[in-house]
Amino acid sequence: MADDKTPFDAFLSSFKSFGANLDLPGPQVDQMLDYHRKNLQALQEAAQAASAGGQSLMAKQREALEESLARIAEMVQSVPSAASDPGAGFGDQSDLARQSFEMALKNAGEMQQIATESGSEVFNILRARMEESLSELTAGLSGGDKKG
Repeated sequence: MADDKTPFDAFLSSFKSFGANLDLPGPQVDQMLDYHRKNLQALQEAAQAASAGGQSLMAKQREALEESLARIAEMVQSVPSAASDPGAGFGDQSDLARQSFEMALKNAGEMQQIATESGSEVFNILRARMEESLSELTAGLSGGDKKG
């Protein structure tokens, strides 16, 4: 399908044709292009994983903010009932501060976990491509790609 082709694919195709038309001894253009295509695919996958991680992190931050605002609204609404007893109001404020601190710690831990998982996924994608690339290089140096 023509819709599946990107401008980069068109460039690679014309570069491949140019290399084939030269008919010079040297590096195999197909192998070179395949090598770089795999690198670009790995980078694209890593970028997508990083983007998904960032979106998850933003969603968690939004959820934490909404929860904090809801608790603040609850506290503000309960203040008039505590106006007759200032000590009760202080207790409520101290309880809210404790709850807010606990919620902030919980949310920070969850956000840190999201960031860690996202970073690990990106790292694993790039590491796998580097290992594959090293294997391809080793096979090429040892003559594994020679046609007999």
